[in-house]
Amino acid sequence: MYKDYVSIDLDKHGQNSNNSTKIPFEHQIEAFEALNKVFIPGSGKAGSGILVLPTGAGKTFTATRWLSKNIIPEHIKILWLAPSFYLLAQAFHSFYEEARQIPPSRKTLNIRCVSSNPFHAKAASIQSTDDIIIMTVQTAINNLHTTALDESGNVRQTAFRKFIDSCKETGIFVVVDEAHHSPAYGCRKLLIGEEDSALGIKKLVPKSHLLGLTATPTYTDKSKRGWLWKIFEDGIIYEADKNKLLAQNILARPNYSQKPTGKEIQVDDKLYERLEKEHKDLPEYIIEMIANDSQRNNFIVDTYNRDRDLYGKTIIFADRWFQCVYIKEQLIKKGIKADTIYSHIEADPDAYEAKNKRTQTDNQRILEEFKNDKLDVLINVRMLTEGADVPSVQTVFITRQTTSAILMTQMIGRALRGEKAGGSKEANIVIFFDNWKKLIDWANPEDGEVVDSDKERKRGTLPLEYISIRLVEELSRSIESGGDYKIPEFSKIFPVGWFITKVIYSDDNSESMEQFTEFVMVYEHTKPKFDTFIDSIIVCEFPDEWAKEYLDDEWMQPQIEHWLDKYFDCENDDIGQKLRSDLIKVVRHIAQNQSSPPYHRFEERENYDLEKLADKIIDHPPRIQRQYLTKEFSKPGTLWKIFYKSSTRFFAAISATIDNILDRENNDGAEPIDPIIDPLPPIGLTDAERIQIKNRDGNACLSCGASGKGVRLEIDHIVPAFIGGETSLDNSQTLCSICNKVKGIDTINFRNNTTLLRQQKKINFFLRYKDQDVTRVLTRIVNFFYHCKAVYQVNWHQNKNGKYYSTWEISLYAGNNPEWLLQNKSELLRFIHNEMVCKWVQDIDIISPSNTSKKGVEVKKTSGNDRNFTVHP
Repeated sequence: MYKDYVSIDLDKHGQNSNNSTKIPFEHQIEAFEALNKVFIPGSGKAGSGILVLPTGAGKTFTATRWLSKNIIPEHIKILWLAPSFYLLAQAFHSFYEEARQIPPSRKTLNIRCVSSNPFHAKAASIQSTDDIIIMTVQTAINNLHTTALDESGNVRQTAFRKFIDSCKETGIFVVVDEAHHSPAYGCRKLLIGEEDSALGIKKLVPKSHLLGLTATPTYTDKSKRGWLWKIFEDGIIYEADKNKLLAQNILARPNYSQKPTGKEIQVDDKLYERLEKEHKDLPEYIIEMIANDSQRNNFIVDTYNRDRDLYGKTIIFADRWFQCVYIKEQLIKKGIKADTIYSHIEADPDAYEAKNKRTQTDNQRILEEFKNDKLDVLINVRMLTEGADVPSVQTVFITRQTTSAILMTQMIGRALRGEKAGGSKEANIVIFFDNWKKLIDWANPEDGEVVDSDKERKRGTLPLEYISIRLVEELSRSIESGGDYKIPEFSKIFPVGWFITKVIYSDDNSESMEQFTEFVMVYEHTKPKFDTFIDSIIVCEFPDEWAKEYLDDEWMQPQIEHWLDKYFDCENDDIGQKLRSDLIKVVRHIAQNQSSPPYHRFEERENYDLEKLADKIIDHPPRIQRQYLTKEFSKPGTLWKIFYKSSTRFFAAISATIDNILDRENNDGAEPIDPIIDPLPPIGLTDAERIQIKNRDGNACLSCGASGKGVRLEIDHIVPAFIGGETSLDNSQTLCSICNKVKGIDTINFRNNTTLLRQQKKINFFLRYKDQDVTRVLTRIVNFFYHCKAVYQVNWHQNKNGKYYSTWEISLYAGNNPEWLLQNKSELLRFIHNEMVCKWVQDIDIISPSNTSKKGVEVKKTSGNDRNFTVHP
């Protein structure tokens, strides 16, 4: 398959096709219809909007199929832009395949793939006869306008600019892949720039249409729209519902798992600068070292072999050809059918490398064997990120971490085809990770998931990791100093919250342009200073250059130093030497997003004050102290393990804190007194008390009613212990492991049948429901909605002759306003149809009978498939 340029004879291309035409799904047909309404060739109106399809839902196919049938026949040129060269080959391949859909009026089609990658064509090779140009955003930016002079001293016109100018009469259709990145400075200047010296494509070619493709419409809420809707003026043209595609088995539901390799990797300052500040991926020497580690590769092989029935048909993404060969050989030794796809060039003809060199023909043959189920595992060097269509894949192994979210999404996307698309119901995403000695912002595999902004988590793992690094750094200084260094006071090292910044970065010479989410820790004494700083700069005019994806350190530092002097006290505020880089993140976020970064307060902060904990145990003997601290460190629901990683660090931090307290008392000259030791609070419930609680609660989950074999029942604090809730019979309730996890740190008394809420809260349909009884799922959703055990009975039937077939019934205990739930009935019905796959339900009756006994009744036994369920208090 060509990857740089191809000129297609369309008559022969269609005749030589041995492949059956790909049939679009209903959501793709709906997208075609929506596109037809916005983009109408010859109408004189330039369309400009976004198509939103989740990863794995075929956005590249949808766009190329529609373009082949509607735009290419009109002799309109196409420019396809992507933020990374990883994405180019997929579009190139799709256009090549979809060329068979072009009507007979077209005879030839010229496609050119352009980037700085050696496998792609160079920008200088672009011709005005090209019909489709697929290129990276950065290459387009560098070649639309240039200051380079020719031999006569005139500004040189690039081949790309000549191509754009040649489209003025016919028009041009621009497609922007990963369109949520298009508000970035360089991309928006490329598309809609209005400066006379640097006009954007829409100004240079008035007949230009603009289509954005994305799986993550990040900026759809009003506060974040900014540049996105200035570029895509028609807004979202069509958006496929991910949950609907999951329910229809068009998409597979991803199951993420992380496998620690046990390998420790040191990070020197230079490498940390590359990974953390410059946001580059791992350097070649590190990749080579990881790929060469036989013990690590054996762990990958053993991981597959242990659960080969679970993983099934698997793609392993490796880094080097020799790593592929090694993993393949080890898998074959274990009786697993495996092969490799990779390319190796410039090898000595007599060398071992040359003997293992692969041709395109070899790779294609092996890929076909994998597609036809002659192989269980295919190992490759990132080649299958480029859109190879293997829908039956059940699992992908990603053998190392990466900072590139785009690359991560491409690899994951190979396994997200659902059963209707020839794949599986669920996809296993297995990521192998090493123990890095410094905190690095690796790409999060779940970042591509569309998250409702109202449900955004206010406390994520990553900010807590930053807190942990800070605490351990201070602890290490104290230990290494032999006790001379004192841990700073709690307010100086434990943040009150954090800002979340989202900034698009690009290297000066790189083809990639990616957005990174970073956290700026804020402390008690720095929070008002940050607020003043942000309020000041957000209303003032600071240089537009701050919005650029690439900024040189030397350019930024003078302005940063000015702001530091004006708003901060470096001696006290530069905690962990992060203040300068934190200001850069904040300013660049404001410049690129045209809004201040969101702030999240760490509401549990006071519960992790070491001095308060030390005060509780300081007068007790060491053995009692250690017993108490061990229980405290292991207590479910607390964050000590996240902050200190090990009990040894935790004990050392407490010991240092106790020393600080005693030193202060000695320095105050206080007379020693005989201590009056108060008893420590109880550590936990006894086994007898736990049995008593479960018996009292009917040996069932008070939230969803689950009981019996296979249900793990747990004892939950009604009022969480970390906010002062007692460890007692009265403050305990029985919940299943699922409901306990959902409840988290909230105070909800499921022993109470009547809600104490003064006003209704938003109903949550994202509670776990997979493979569970309908009654249990609905009961859990409604009870969490009312913040108590509000459900008396759920009645439903799945036979047509049943009383509760088309109309289900949810009966509430008296005192719970049924109107609250009725207002959410349409959403509840949609959930039952799409997620519980009960399409026959037409209505739900929600009742709160006055004669419902708060003492409960026995479960009514029925025949057939009637499900009558009473939740017992």
